[in-house]
Amino acid sequence: MNLQTIAKTVALAGFALIAGFVACQRPMAPAPAAPKSNASLAVEDIPTDSDYPADSNVLIGMIDQGDRRAMREHAWHLWAGLTAPSREVVDGQPIPVFETWYSIPEVFDDFYRNNPDARRRISHPTELPRQSFHIRNLTGENRISPVMSFVKFNRSAAQFIWDKKYYERKTLDDLNKSFDGGDTPNERREISPFPKESVALKVVFWLIKNGSSPQSQSGLTALPYWDPAYSPPLNNDLPTHDSWSKCVAVDPEQRYASGSIATINCNGNSIQAEVMHLDRFYSYKLASAEDVDDASRFLKMVSGASGKEERMVSNDGQTPELGDHIVLTAMHVTTKEMDNWTFQTFWWTPFPDLPPGGDFRTDNVRGQFRNYQMCTAYDMVTPRAADGSPAICFNPYLETDLGPTKSYVLGDQTFPPDPMAGTRSNCMTCHARAGYPAFGEPGSRSANFGRVFNEGYIRPDDHIFDGLTKTDFLWSIALQAQPRPPK
Repeated sequence: MNLQTIAKTVALAGFALIAGFVACQRPMAPAPAAPKSNASLAVEDIPTDSDYPADSNVLIGMIDQGDRRAMREHAWHLWAGLTAPSREVVDGQPIPVFETWYSIPEVFDDFYRNNPDARRRISHPTELPRQSFHIRNLTGENRISPVMSFVKFNRSAAQFIWDKKYYERKTLDDLNKSFDGGDTPNERREISPFPKESVALKVVFWLIKNGSSPQSQSGLTALPYWDPAYSPPLNNDLPTHDSWSKCVAVDPEQRYASGSIATINCNGNSIQAEVMHLDRFYSYKLASAEDVDDASRFLKMVSGASGKEERMVSNDGQTPELGDHIVLTAMHVTTKEMDNWTFQTFWWTPFPDLPPGGDFRTDNVRGQFRNYQMCTAYDMVTPRAADGSPAICFNPYLETDLGPTKSYVLGDQTFPPDPMAGTRSNCMTCHARAGYPAFGEPGSRSANFGRVFNEGYIRPDDHIFDGLTKTDFLWSIALQAQPRPPK
């Protein structure tokens, strides 16, 4: 009996609820090499037939009416547009629209500010997701979730950052000082709003070994997947993907029949796993030394005082080699179609059609991109969870490590450990707290409040913004603005 058959006999539990995000200091990603002379990539935007950009009043009406179907259908239309084939061809195949967009280094290291239409080569300048850094800050632990991700901006968002010079830390410093000097109320301590056509993405990939590599398992790679019915891990551990007990066996070279069962090591346990080919994923082949270098640069990190080497995006002991693939496992998508942006997040699963994550998928989502589930966070409060708590929307490949495993103190309040907090989090509630400075020394004013509970609606004049500049719901502005040498 394969996984799809088993899935039809099991009623999987719905999602539980959402906790906040914390932005902690981390080393900046290494600057990328200058674009190669054989660059061949041009930016494309979401196709006009993807219900984008939607009228903000229509979206607000969906929220006011609690129209879950309408919100989800809009999110699926966005997904269809982002993943539609672009006019750009790499290795003989059209790449999705989102792959043509600007990366964090291209925007914040200022490569294309004066020549935004310059053609570029496809690359994945990957980094450790910011979500993973709050654990060490709050609890003194050094655990970092081994997931590889990167941020991308469409043309509108990138151009706005360049025009406003929000890629420079000095711009934000000067703005914050002007707010302090003018005794500006918190609701007005903010950068200029992004244009309504702006889109920002956080994309997550997983390393799949080539069949000839001794790092593979007889040509297979284990890929853990989220099951909402997972029990909380023992010993107050976090429910990150390296603790998940269920995996599929990815066979990139079709050595095994799709749907057959193979014995594979899944996070230290020998299990019977369903074999899946790459047609179940969006994938990208590491076909050149540059591709391998892009992946390898971010696959190893020394995690603070422990000196432990953490491997990101791969199973233990696996590193990038020529012929490997990286497969898309998750994507956060946020659009400025409303003042508070829309938030939707997508993740890969072997059971894409199961509710609630598979509900109302539209027909324009094509091919391998139909193997992803989704949730929306168009509001911080509604639709409420079954227990009446604020709305829940989290990505299992990004948020399950948000919960602290030790108690911690903020101000005069002590918070208990809550390792499952990430499974009760909300995208909009997290991004509403985005502000500059994003981090600072203990006792200094920063957006690093360490709140890991889902408090629902956050007022624009909330005291958490005292002394800060809100960055229009985007942590990337607060975290990635660069110091610049005097000219």
